[in-house]
Amino acid sequence: MTYMKQFLKRNKGLFFLTIVALAFQTIGTLAVPFLIGKLIDTGISSGNQKLVISIGIQMLIVAIIGSLAAVLGSFLSAKLAANYGYEIRKDFYQKTQELSIQKMDSFGVSSLLTRMMNDVTNVQRALMMIFQLILPAPIICVFAIVMTFINSPTLAIIPLISIVIYLVAVFYLLKKGLPLSSSIQQKLDAMVTKLREFFNGINMIRAFDNQETEESKTNHRFKDYADSMIAVNKIFSFLTPVAYLIMGLVFSLIIWVGSLLVGQGQLQIGTVTAIIEYSMQTLGYLIVAAMVLVTLPRSIASLKRIDKVLETPSEFVAATNSRNTSVTDDVLVRFDDVTFSYNGAEPILENISFDILKGKTTAIVGGTGSGKSTVAKLLLNLSNINSGDILVHNRSLSNWKQADLRQIISYTPQKAFLFSGSIESNLLMGNSHASKKDMDRAIKTAQADSFIFNQKEGYQTAVSQGGSNFSGGQKQRISIARALINPADLYVFDDSFSALDYQTDAKLRKALKTEMSEQTFLIIAQRLSTIQEADQIIVLDEGKIVGKGTHEVLLSTNKIYQEFAISQGIQLKGEDKNDSND
Repeated sequence: MTYMKQFLKRNKGLFFLTIVALAFQTIGTLAVPFLIGKLIDTGISSGNQKLVISIGIQMLIVAIIGSLAAVLGSFLSAKLAANYGYEIRKDFYQKTQELSIQKMDSFGVSSLLTRMMNDVTNVQRALMMIFQLILPAPIICVFAIVMTFINSPTLAIIPLISIVIYLVAVFYLLKKGLPLSSSIQQKLDAMVTKLREFFNGINMIRAFDNQETEESKTNHRFKDYADSMIAVNKIFSFLTPVAYLIMGLVFSLIIWVGSLLVGQGQLQIGTVTAIIEYSMQTLGYLIVAAMVLVTLPRSIASLKRIDKVLETPSEFVAATNSRNTSVTDDVLVRFDDVTFSYNGAEPILENISFDILKGKTTAIVGGTGSGKSTVAKLLLNLSNINSGDILVHNRSLSNWKQADLRQIISYTPQKAFLFSGSIESNLLMGNSHASKKDMDRAIKTAQADSFIFNQKEGYQTAVSQGGSNFSGGQKQRISIARALINPADLYVFDDSFSALDYQTDAKLRKALKTEMSEQTFLIIAQRLSTIQEADQIIVLDEGKIVGKGTHEVLLSTNKIYQEFAISQGIQLKGEDKNDSND
């Protein structure tokens, strides 16, 4: 509820106007029965035509004011709900930028999507209904009971008892339905997760002819969600019949008791008519409010799910493990005895220490699961380290603002990902101020110019979601160009050349050396041919550094590096070629 309070505080002007409009709407609604009673008792009964016309004009004015207020109230409440959706989704999007990868994984992509779209929509809908249908109900109920009591304490007992009975029924049904309503959003999460998995894995499902099994799993999620919805609807299906039953009884009782009182001369017909109107309005609003209340438990559950994400503290705070280590001017990045693990598990990286020197190329090589890509994620501050420190420009990484860090580190991921739009829009993600000359230079260096300029639309060529209309190698080259277009201090390539053929890989590395010879690079790779010209190569094995040096030094002195070389067909110095083929 914290963020809802903050939202209403930020939009207090709009909130106040909405309340005022609804107040005029309520006044208009309540004034009509009063004027009807007055019309009958003082106008029609006395035959005073001028009074009848006067009261009729008053009723028309009140009806017009009430209608205009209702329209304005609906517009303002809709605007308030729309503002909530806009602001909360913006805050939600910003929050996801601040969360660590582990925290993002703990929520899950499907759950975050459901919260950002479905849950926010639920709260928006609830906001509109609260202002338009729920808030007027208690005001009208209190006023109607008071007016009825003023005119006839005897008749006031009838609507009062009916209201109490109905509220007890609503409370009982809400108590039974609330737990089920709260679980519906979790089951929606599960359903969306399964659907996302199904669509992402459709090729594998068809390849293994596993449609029936996956269909059974998907249908199980559908049925689980549907059963919960049916159970909730069964509980609340009693509300409307009970309401109309009470309304019929109240109507009959007021007419019966009222007619007796009129016959005894204690009440006038107009007063009885007004009391009937008040009672019907009261029960009518209560029925509508109760029908809306059915959706509130689900909306409250959605609000809590949204708050849970927004209230998650950012894990990127000021360093608590900074060692106050100073570095020389030629060091751009230093990993100082860094240890990292996921959620207290076995360390992925253990006591890692190395420097990335300015204007040099540093490479990291290692087997699967050795922690190579984790180094890049830690450098980008996507996860918090357990101990040690990472310094960039002689400043602890955790003391950098994320936006500033992104300006000085340009990253190309292991799995190339393009966003829907055009080639140009994807390139400009790296540098929104880049000129055509900058783009030309970047794609030429990334060896992407040939296939981009072969496209009819060139830079305006459409890119499908995820870049599915390009091959793996083309996506990687566009991703590399997107990183190169950013004038950064450090360029990180996380196994970004893996989808390139050896010839393109060699041309790209040559272009980097020629066009960007003074830049600093961190290249993470499995191919030794990709990193053999690096100024420093770091060998990782099971999260530990087991070797440092140039390609030639490691090839002659490091056993693990030699094993990589042999597995990739690289002949060791001093090894007989014929022996290596035996």
